[in-house]
Amino acid sequence: MPVLFLSKPSRQKDWMKMLSLAALLVLGFGLQETQGDDIVDNTLKVLSDLPELGQALETSFFTLLQPALQPLEARAQVNDASGDNSGNFCYGELGCISNSNDFYHPIHRPINFPPETREEVGVNYRIRSKEDTAGVVVPWNNIEKVKQSTFKGSRKTKFIVHGFLNGRDMPYIEEIGHSFLRNYDVNIVWVDWTNGSIALYNRAVANARLVGLEIAYFIGWLQENLGLNPADVHIIGHSLGAHVAGYAGERTPGLGRITGLDPAEPFFQYLPETVRLDPSDANFVDVIHTDSESIFNIGQGFGLRQPVGHLDFYPNDGRQQTGCEPPFAAPLRWLSRGTAFRKVWHAVEDALGCNHKRAVELFVDSIESQCPYMAFLCDSYENYKSGKCASCGIDGTDCAPMGLHADAWLGVGTGKKLVQLFTSTGAGPSFCRYHYKVIVELGELPGTGWDRMGKLYIAFTDGNGQQMSFDLTSGRPKQFTSRGQYTFFLEHKDDFEDVKEAQVKWAMSRRGSRSPHASLSLQNLAFRNVDTYPFRNSIGRSGRSESTFFFCGKSRDPVLITDQETVTLNMTPDCSAS
Repeated sequence: MPVLFLSKPSRQKDWMKMLSLAALLVLGFGLQETQGDDIVDNTLKVLSDLPELGQALETSFFTLLQPALQPLEARAQVNDASGDNSGNFCYGELGCISNSNDFYHPIHRPINFPPETREEVGVNYRIRSKEDTAGVVVPWNNIEKVKQSTFKGSRKTKFIVHGFLNGRDMPYIEEIGHSFLRNYDVNIVWVDWTNGSIALYNRAVANARLVGLEIAYFIGWLQENLGLNPADVHIIGHSLGAHVAGYAGERTPGLGRITGLDPAEPFFQYLPETVRLDPSDANFVDVIHTDSESIFNIGQGFGLRQPVGHLDFYPNDGRQQTGCEPPFAAPLRWLSRGTAFRKVWHAVEDALGCNHKRAVELFVDSIESQCPYMAFLCDSYENYKSGKCASCGIDGTDCAPMGLHADAWLGVGTGKKLVQLFTSTGAGPSFCRYHYKVIVELGELPGTGWDRMGKLYIAFTDGNGQQMSFDLTSGRPKQFTSRGQYTFFLEHKDDFEDVKEAQVKWAMSRRGSRSPHASLSLQNLAFRNVDTYPFRNSIGRSGRSESTFFFCGKSRDPVLITDQETVTLNMTPDCSAS
């Protein structure tokens, strides 16, 4: 769960007021997941960071007045007994991490805590499989206990890592593992670092580095003792957990794959690759961005905007997700619906977490759904929506399925990276959308020289009588000319493979039209499935051949459609769009 950031204050003393408010919010949110003695322990842990954090803020914002970065010794850092004079922090068998220049920036990473001890972070692994869905808990200091579980080194292994202020009993994260076990014979390793994530965000960011070391060490141990091949390991991390996955991959030669689910923005965006998830952390790194509006805009997103993987997916432009409301609208929604929450935590999650959690929901649905979640290489979401990028390209690398099957991308192993792909999704529960192109070719319009202004609607019916309808002009009158050809890019939740007929409706707009004639002359139209993908069968989705359906009048002459009239066209191989 993300921390609340506030806008830039006008005076330095306001930073401390904001700091106190943020600390109380974080403290209150974090303690919702703890009970008994844990409340006291976590309270003391958060409060102990406040004086150091205040000093760090004061130091770091002073550096904003200077043109260059502060040298290492002048930074706002906190040392503890595990550190040495070189700025390294060592953790015995795990190895050391360096507090290098990369981990400081006066704007993007002004506070740089070291991680806590292994005992304080207290990583646990829950090992699950189809044979034992309840699982066995394996603590960091007794990993030999994994031998009591059903873990098999010969199986593919999925590590699942939660993020900031998350941890035990987070259903939307745990659903990733449940979904895998319903569909595949794999090892599931649930990484629980709750004690390290429930803290001030700055401390949790530091602890993420230690958790990465723990995971890398555990993978190495499994390789040496149980025959696990790192190439068969797939780490899936949400939010701050995505960067944990990156740290683990950095220390694991030959790691197979990392999937970053809306990687956290604060203290990571625009920083060197050593600080955050990047393509070098695994053989294949794919990322789903769903909450990438900058956090420094009040009430906006918590995820990275910049591409950080081999493939970076931006559903709905990676910003406002369909069905998610802006955070400031939450109280009104609660009042109108009479919503009540048993815990403050649940209210915060409901208000702030919808876009951020959507990456997890999309990934889970990509495991369960037959929809391919196809996304396309494009320079902007706007151009994607206009249909300018609805192609897989000559070599098939300009598109890829988002989610679990992203590794079926034809560009894997080619050296391509930071490839940005766009798609659209719905509000759920059926998030995925199929993509179609409709090409409309007009004949000679009555009244030569006169254009038409109006709206065009179309509905397709398949062999089972199922129908899907579209407003081709999106509710706005469009100008049509004689013998013009127009391409429309469409999305729908249903997969149409056997289209039989098309119904076309024309509505003349009186406003802006100069023509005294209201009719539209339709020569023919073509309906094309864009999700025809070279390896759709290989990802376990229903296959199809390249399919374009053509529709025209019985005599192949143009069909005249009068204002407000609907005409029916049958699919036929005897006409084709020019």
